[in-house]
Amino acid sequence: MPYAARALRRRLRRRQQLRPNWREGRLLLAGDAAHQMPPFAGQGMCSGIRDAANLTWKLDLVLSGQADATLLDTYTTERSQHLRHAIELSVFLGGIICEPDPAVASQRDARMLADRQAGRDPLADMPPQMLTGGLLRQGTDGAPEAPAGQLGCQGWVRFRGRTGLFDQAVGSGFALLATEDPRAVLDEETIGWCERLGMHLLRVTGDPAANGPADVVDLDGTYRTHLERCGQDALLLRPDHYVFGGASRTEQMPGLVAALRRGLAPSATAAVPAR
Repeated sequence: MPYAARALRRRLRRRQQLRPNWREGRLLLAGDAAHQMPPFAGQGMCSGIRDAANLTWKLDLVLSGQADATLLDTYTTERSQHLRHAIELSVFLGGIICEPDPAVASQRDARMLADRQAGRDPLADMPPQMLTGGLLRQGTDGAPEAPAGQLGCQGWVRFRGRTGLFDQAVGSGFALLATEDPRAVLDEETIGWCERLGMHLLRVTGDPAANGPADVVDLDGTYRTHLERCGQDALLLRPDHYVFGGASRTEQMPGLVAALRRGLAPSATAAVPAR
């Protein structure tokens, strides 16, 4: 029924909200309290889960005294970037799915079939799903310095006798993943700080016989390929698997860790704004 379809379309497409600030002192918003969107991309509950994944480790650091409360301001900065993308995608798909006009729907079908035959992806121009602000290593211009903000990988590894996906075998928390053992270039004080933070200091290797305490055997080549593609000898991964920053040479790892310390320290300034 065209009238019912038009009414449903109006109702669902109006259902899009994004709160400008998700934190006010000790009050933090997540899920539908922070954002709402049409159902067409299936991202409502998924977005709420991602909110929790972004927020929980930050709360843990703040409550344990390892980070300043300003770290919580990065929650809005980082998650609102992704929510804008999810809302835009949902509205875009709603415009396709809820077309009540038969003639326009016929044109839509013809266009989609032509795109499929030509190998074109109508969603290719949607915004990339990476962080452009928040707790990321900054360059001299104050903007995130590549590869900061990229989403990390999830590959099969072996670590200390355990085999599985990276987060299953290694565990949660920060991870400094490098082609050489980070302990070889970090001083004792820095290593102690990393251990108190719960950071994993890891050497990625393709040697199946490697069994050192820092050795992560890259069983399917995921991490060695990723490091090579990024042009980095080391990547510092956040607990939510986003890249905080990288080091193109092994000897730059102390500076990479120092940048994270500044980002978490009580003297740290507000989060880098999204660009």
